[in-house]
Amino acid sequence: MVTLTPIEQADFERFLESEIAEYAQDKIKSGNWLAEDALEKSRAEFLGLLPDGPQTKDQFIFTIFDEQTRQKLGVLWVQVKLGEARRQAFICDFVIEPQFRGQGFGKRALQALDKKMDEMGVESISLHVFAHNTQAIGLYEKMGYAVTNLYMGKTLRETVI
Repeated sequence: MVTLTPIEQADFERFLESEIAEYAQDKIKSGNWLAEDALEKSRAEFLGLLPDGPQTKDQFIFTIFDEQTRQKLGVLWVQVKLGEARRQAFICDFVIEPQFRGQGFGKRALQALDKKMDEMGVESISLHVFAHNTQAIGLYEKMGYAVTNLYMGKTLRETVI
């Protein structure tokens, strides 16, 4: 059984550093940011969203935990603005560690999230996924997520660095 438990500080710090770098790379790959600015911009976004780390208001950062093997499988970070009349969740980040991918843990983590969000009175869950992340898109579609917005772009010339 996969459960979601509040992240511990040491795990949060590892997650934060890893995801700042990963997000910067995704932004570069998607053509949103230049390589020379990406890491700084990524760090600023993460720290802006999480000024108080895992204790930041309305931010819920969970360790994805497999009860059977007693292993930490990844991290799931969700924003829920508890003070709003209609509670809507936004998945800010979702990471299954590479060695656990393709084994159904992502699906079970999203099912655990559905249950947890239902218990919190959340009406809907949304997320952003980079178009180049086809594996994640496939998982989200299997789990009932549908496209609500679509941004498209075209590169006219590559920037040489």
